[in-house]
Amino acid sequence: MGTFHSPEDSIAATYYIETRGNLAEVARELVVLETTSKWTGAGGPTPLFDKSVGEVLEVRELERGRGYVTLLYPIANMDIEDSAFPCLWLSMIGGPTFALASYDKSRLVDFALPPGLLERFQGPRFGVERTRRWMEVDDKELLIGTIVKPTSGLVPKEIADLAYHAALGGIRFIKDDEKMMNPSYCPLGERVRLVSQALARAREQTGIKVLYCAHITTTPDRILDRAREAIENGASGLMVNFFAAGFSSLEILRRCAEPDVPIYAHCGGREALGRAVGQGISPAAIVKMVRLLGGDYFRAGMLESYLVDTDDDIREMHSACASEWGTLPPILPAVSGGLNPKTIGANVRAFGRD
Repeated sequence: MGTFHSPEDSIAATYYIETRGNLAEVARELVVLETTSKWTGAGGPTPLFDKSVGEVLEVRELERGRGYVTLLYPIANMDIEDSAFPCLWLSMIGGPTFALASYDKSRLVDFALPPGLLERFQGPRFGVERTRRWMEVDDKELLIGTIVKPTSGLVPKEIADLAYHAALGGIRFIKDDEKMMNPSYCPLGERVRLVSQALARAREQTGIKVLYCAHITTTPDRILDRAREAIENGASGLMVNFFAAGFSSLEILRRCAEPDVPIYAHCGGREALGRAVGQGISPAAIVKMVRLLGGDYFRAGMLESYLVDTDDDIREMHSACASEWGTLPPILPAVSGGLNPKTIGANVRAFGRD
């Protein structure tokens, strides 16, 4: 069978693989099973079948049975007009990639998209530049944010008081914690209304605009209603945990002209997909998915953190937020996970003020 595909017409997905067998053979097995499976028809494969089979672009063996493979999944097999992201997920992750017994470890490390697929995604609406314009600050100011704590067990007025005092202290960004799940004692509408009023009072005293991302995670069919409720009560941003609400919830919010506010893509649960060394999905790959779907803010971690990510993971996440990628604006990374006066200097030097 000839070579039909290139990164110009295919998703190029790079995996780390450990196998007791032959790495090149495992790569070939994977790319066939993730695209067409084996030919079972009468006679030889049809020309269409041959062109539909994925191909191995590269095998980079570090030592016997361990290394990186890059596989090509042709977008001609996909409905990229209406289902671009589901097709991306199903191609790279949704098949047998992590299920076969012929290898011991498999990890999606990175992926690249051909122009015809990349242009289907809108990317962040606000990102870095529009966020700074909204806050009325230049690129020299360090943007400091905070999370409302305790995470639950508070009524709306208590949360509004905390937000008010944080704003008086110079905080530029406030978000709900993911555990603030809009319980009956702290409903979304009332909480957002009181917080927004408190931030307006603080602004009268400080002149500082504070962006507040209200937590609206729900099912995809209700996400727009929840977003509108938050905005009608004064929210200047939204927070969605895309693992709980589904990746499609980000895309639904981004596709709509309203709400025209930034989205904090909350990644709680990410470690369940990639904490095991050499397995799952890399943090940087998750960042890239969020960037495609329209997340504006993402916790990209920090150096000297108390969390599990390695320094390499953290640097790769920050790079995935900011690297040039077609016409997609960069994501504004949230540097958190133990930030304090002792650790802030190293992180500003490493990642800048955005």
